[in-house]
Amino acid sequence: MIPHSLILESSISSHLLTILDEIHYTYERLAKLDDVLNSLKKEKFHFLIVPIESLDRVSSQEILESITSSFPNTLILLITNSDNWAQTASLLKRHSAYDFLQTPLETDHVKFTIDRSFQYLNTKLKTQFIHEAENHLYRRVIEIFDWKKSLTHKENQNISADIIHQMNINLFQGSGIGTLMSVVSILLSKSKWDQDNNHYTIQKPIVDLLSENYDAAKSMFDSMSISQTVIDDNELIQSMESPSKLLPIIHSEIQTLEEALKIKSQKINVSQIPNSVNHHEIRFDPVKISYALREVLLNAIKYSKDGDEIYVIFFQKENFLEVKVINPAYQNEDGTVGIPEKFESIIFEPFFRISSVVDDSYAKFEQFRFGLGLTLVKKILDQHQANVQIYNIEDNLKYDNKVDVCLTIRFPLIKKEN
Repeated sequence: MIPHSLILESSISSHLLTILDEIHYTYERLAKLDDVLNSLKKEKFHFLIVPIESLDRVSSQEILESITSSFPNTLILLITNSDNWAQTASLLKRHSAYDFLQTPLETDHVKFTIDRSFQYLNTKLKTQFIHEAENHLYRRVIEIFDWKKSLTHKENQNISADIIHQMNINLFQGSGIGTLMSVVSILLSKSKWDQDNNHYTIQKPIVDLLSENYDAAKSMFDSMSISQTVIDDNELIQSMESPSKLLPIIHSEIQTLEEALKIKSQKINVSQIPNSVNHHEIRFDPVKISYALREVLLNAIKYSKDGDEIYVIFFQKENFLEVKVINPAYQNEDGTVGIPEKFESIIFEPFFRISSVVDDSYAKFEQFRFGLGLTLVKKILDQHQANVQIYNIEDNLKYDNKVDVCLTIRFPLIKKEN
């Protein structure tokens, strides 16, 4: 995942934008510090980057403290110089800012500071809401699923005990292997030997049930094979394509999921891709992108209700293409709605589920299972140097003051070479 920043514009921030374009980190700009709170309410940012020269008023420092209090998961970075070190040190000491970038800005130093701050933020978010009793398991899971490390045979053995519960849920509950074994047992007990014709006779309903659950079990093993392929591949995607290539893939996946949409009479509405991105490219592997988009759309379908509409909307913002998948939010088993803020950072962790309910209706459409769906989506998008986040937003489409779940993907835009 790449960091996403909100940058307060000033004379000393312009060079930072050039550097962020160079290293393909996404950002949005803001003209006034007074507007920051509203921007943070509407969109999720990892960093707010503020030039020290914009903090010459007492009220501006109060705004920083308000931001730190209201949005603790957005770190504040200062752009400063030696002339303003006293003010910078004061803000750092009071925890109104997390770190600073010193002018003159240099690419390596900017990248190092942002990467280090991003690592701290991710570590903080991963451990913030996990009970102490679960820490050991999550540390092992996070270590095993660190895609930059190879999985040794020993590590695979270590984690096997931890995923057995997930395998039990997926393999033996509902349709699939569990029911398949039961049907085979029925088949063996109910089939009748015809000695004269030297064959067994089997009732049609038993054969139909056997065929149905064979298909479910085969689908499960196919998904395991696809998941293993994604897990084993750690290479950064090098191929580049026009962002317009995303649109036919999305329409193709919607057509594939047409039967899934009919289950609850749902509909997916897709916007056009802005023409402004035509002179840019993104990292692009069509097979992996299709895997990721299938999972994202299927999640929106599963967690929506009868008659709901799901929206796929494209925006160009600054140096990135933003893809938003929006579906209505509903109450969870614990009384929360949609994606509670405390879950936003861990929903991409292996085996994490907001709901414990397993719905077999969509099993045959799934390419990723065992609680790894969004984990593998994140890995695929990491390989594309893209960012993915999921969170609640106010419903601005139907103006009925409801809440939607918004999954946002940001692809850094790279200018085509002449």
